[in-house]
Amino acid sequence: MLKIKIEKRFKRDIERDGRSGNYSKLDFEVLKDIIERLQEGKPIDHIYKKHRLNGEFNGYEAIHIKNDWILIFRIEKSFLKFAMIGKHIQIYKKF
Repeated sequence: MLKIKIEKRFKRDIERDGRSGNYSKLDFEVLKDIIERLQEGKPIDHIYKKHRLNGEFNGYEAIHIKNDWILIFRIEKSFLKFAMIGKHIQIYKKF
């Protein structure tokens, strides 16, 4: 099982999204389930469009929790690092 590391940006993003009212309790339950599956090395359903990123995001992967709510993470050795979460515009303006 991978150990979880949370970057500051991810923590801020999650707090922002929790306060925004744009995401339901069910959305956060789906996010939790995906995080658990990643941590345990289990496959992610194709509906979440898991894919590798390149360019400035090289080494990261993305999962679409909802159509425009994207989880950005990377796996390094025994760590699962969560970098950010948000809408496309929020994520891409950070780089």
